[in-house]
Amino acid sequence: MTDELDSLDPNVRWIVTEARRPVPADAAARDRLIDAINAEPVPSRGLRLVTWLLQPRRLVLPPLATAALAAGLVGVGVLGGIAINRDGRPAAVQLPAAAAGQTQLPDSLAPRAVKFVLIAPQATNVSLVGDFNGWDSGASPMKATDGTWTVFVSLQPGLHTYSFVVDGRHFVSDPTAPIAPGDGFGHRSSVVLVRQPSL
Repeated sequence: MTDELDSLDPNVRWIVTEARRPVPADAAARDRLIDAINAEPVPSRGLRLVTWLLQPRRLVLPPLATAALAAGLVGVGVLGGIAINRDGRPAAVQLPAAAAGQTQLPDSLAPRAVKFVLIAPQATNVSLVGDFNGWDSGASPMKATDGTWTVFVSLQPGLHTYSFVVDGRHFVSDPTAPIAPGDGFGHRSSVVLVRQPSL
């Protein structure tokens, strides 16, 4: 056995030696454990009642009683459905005319506000164009603060291609974003990914 230990790496030999070393046990440890268990409070009668109430039980009903119970549950569902619309509002509540035209999209399809920034201190005007506004240079004009042009645009989740138009004629890609594939017109565009919310 010592020949096997001698052939091992010194670190492994030390680990094996330490693992084989007996561990001294405290003689009073068992008594302390028993005392700790005895000090725990005895479960109350209320807990036994709850346990008894939560136990599964078998209920047998005759076929006629089962049909009557099912019909009653269906009736409750129908009456509840009449009283409440699918969106949770009572049927008597009417939407105002302005709100009635707005559709409520699921959160995963709802648009997100995206901030676009271009640093161009020499520019006199900058606008944002992209697949989200029909590449219209008048649709999303940017505002300047000390040469930094910014605009917030509401975008649907997904991949969008965009570019900046500087002084009405120069198409400039976003230097902080990935470059989009060529558009066929010789302009360099950028892409932005608008993510869906995480669950």
